[in-house]
Amino acid sequence: MEAHVTAQSQTYRLHEQAHEADIRHGQEVRVDVPHVRVTATMEGSGWFGRRRATTVDRAEIFFCNMGRLRVREVIERGDRGPLPTSVVVENLTVPDSGTYDLVNVLVRSNGDLRLVVDDQTQVVRVGASESAGSWF
Repeated sequence: MEAHVTAQSQTYRLHEQAHEADIRHGQEVRVDVPHVRVTATMEGSGWFGRRRATTVDRAEIFFCNMGRLRVREVIERGDRGPLPTSVVVENLTVPDSGTYDLVNVLVRSNGDLRLVVDDQTQVVRVGASESAGSWF
């Protein structure tokens, strides 16, 4: 499933964390983005069972519970202009819904705040064993 930013993604949280990590306008950096939630969106659902939701092809990304950003490397210096408020996520594909750490993701902050998953990025599932644990 390919994850996309939607109106419900709570992008203001990413913006807050980028500001706290001192990411600047126009900057290009490598960062760790911990605990983003990816949830499948179903295609083909309809009223009164006309079509059942059976195909998962897209997902939404949520930044609501993310942790602090960790800057690994500054590639391009930025300026003191304001950070863009719009957020775009490129190439984030996950096998199923869950919480993920984006390790060494490329962040560009010119025009929009863009997270780019590339060949240097690791997408690591978090808490898979937590869901299988007991309540005791």
